[in-house]
Amino acid sequence: MLALILAASLAMPSASGPPATIDQMAWLKGCWIQTRPNGVVEELWMGPGGGVMLGMGRTVRDGKLREHEFVRIVEADGSLAYVAEPSGQEKATFPLKSLTADQAVFENPTHDFPQRVIYRRAGAGEIVGRIEGQIGGRARSVDFPYKRCETGN
Repeated sequence: MLALILAASLAMPSASGPPATIDQMAWLKGCWIQTRPNGVVEELWMGPGGGVMLGMGRTVRDGKLREHEFVRIVEADGSLAYVAEPSGQEKATFPLKSLTADQAVFENPTHDFPQRVIYRRAGAGEIVGRIEGQIGGRARSVDFPYKRCETGN
């Protein structure tokens, strides 16, 4: 029985991390876009409410939807957790590792890739989303430099 409990606790990381509230993530609210030569990557985040921020994203390349994702940042156990449901993949939870006024780092070392999800304010109307971790023992990362969407989009 103890082995089953231990296995379950390793498979489902705890959301307890540094003390934090959802209101500390309010700077992420809004529409964000990265324009690429052959398409766009977009994220849309609702503001804090009820202990959660809801978000969604899509990647359009060559006029076709290539990926989409439903995400949320939730208050749990006195901290925050990032929960992602990417297209075609299992849901994954990343407990908060660190939080400053300008950056949030969520980490799940047991996840395949990424193991870290990072959001950082980069200036007025700009953020950088970043995923990083190991693939086959090699460090990998992908940056998503976003600008705030223009009104009317």
